[in-house]
Amino acid sequence: METLNNEDILIKINDLKFKYHKKQKEYNVDIDKLVIQENEIVSLLGPSGSGKTTLLNLILGYLKPNEGSIEIKHKPLIYEIAYIMQENSTYEDTTVFNNVYLSAKNYSKWVDSARLKYFENLFSELDASAESNKKLFSKFEDYKQSLTSKKKSIWKKKITYLALVFSCLGNKNIKNKFKILNQLRLRSLFKNEITDVAKKLEIDHLLNQRVDKLSGGQKQRVAFAKGIIKKTNLVLMDEPFSALDAKIKESTIEWLIKIKKEFNLSIIVVTHDQQDALKLSDQIILLKDGKVQQYSSGDKMYDSPNNLFVAKFIGTPEINFINSKDNKHHYIRENKLKVSVNKNGKYSILNKKNFGDKTYYQIEYDKNNIWTIVLKDNALEVNEKVDVTFSNKDVLVFDEKGNRIYA
Repeated sequence: METLNNEDILIKINDLKFKYHKKQKEYNVDIDKLVIQENEIVSLLGPSGSGKTTLLNLILGYLKPNEGSIEIKHKPLIYEIAYIMQENSTYEDTTVFNNVYLSAKNYSKWVDSARLKYFENLFSELDASAESNKKLFSKFEDYKQSLTSKKKSIWKKKITYLALVFSCLGNKNIKNKFKILNQLRLRSLFKNEITDVAKKLEIDHLLNQRVDKLSGGQKQRVAFAKGIIKKTNLVLMDEPFSALDAKIKESTIEWLIKIKKEFNLSIIVVTHDQQDALKLSDQIILLKDGKVQQYSSGDKMYDSPNNLFVAKFIGTPEINFINSKDNKHHYIRENKLKVSVNKNGKYSILNKKNFGDKTYYQIEYDKNNIWTIVLKDNALEVNEKVDVTFSNKDVLVFDEKGNRIYA
């Protein structure tokens, strides 16, 4: 990863070690150093048991490290982070509106922000210097200070708020005073805000529907709205696509990329599916046995893997083996191979499978080695003779331990 300025950094991990049981010999997560950039979609990818969900729960704060540290920008509390689990965090027996409303009203920072915005709009046309308004604006200043003061108790903040409300009701320059009481109801304040958020999340047409009547993809959007309404910038998602069919998954991935830009979000996603990670992510953290094997873009992971595990895990079909010489193992990506028809060619097509826009061909490279090549051309036939060529610069070389050897 490139060097980041401090303002670009979302998460810093140093000397992190975690295991579920003290008697375990190996750690479930063991990471020396990791820096995650802000405003990106980062996938935690790896096979089952690699530590993906454990790392996510450590970032959330649900689990505590045995050793080391995790620093998150602005030090958010657990409830200030949007956490979307495999089973969506929604209330099934009520409406979409109520789901998001309950999330907002139970979050004190949203309540404070909504009330403050209301009063600022209410007072915007009043003359603060007028004698008849001085008491009102004094109460307003007291209220604003109560929102930022760490010393004042919750009760003192409530008393300051009520004093401001009564001052509004007693001010002769404010018209329709008693409408204020209705407008200051949390549900009324919420209605003003949910309309814009719902439109951006494309759930405005679902607000009055019960959640148990929604599809899996729609429920995810509702869960997202519950985090967005709290003005969170960090979203954690654990296997969000596992219960979605192929078409809904594709549209959800496109939607997430769009929403990330719309709300300036940082999203960390756990997935076991490399295709999902490659389509969705700005960066991928590939884990094995709790350790980071590579942290890079999907393209770099495919073209320049750190080790043989990365080379084999990333890419469909799996990387092709060429040979082993002098304790060095040589591999080639299928997209680096050139195939041409030659009736006297060295190789023949063993099998083919068409997937509409591409065809997978199996070619016997040698007696113990069958290669898979993907072509857009469906014209080659089984048993047809071909030549296969590649450039030596495209060969990936690994040592006996699977570490990459660079030329």
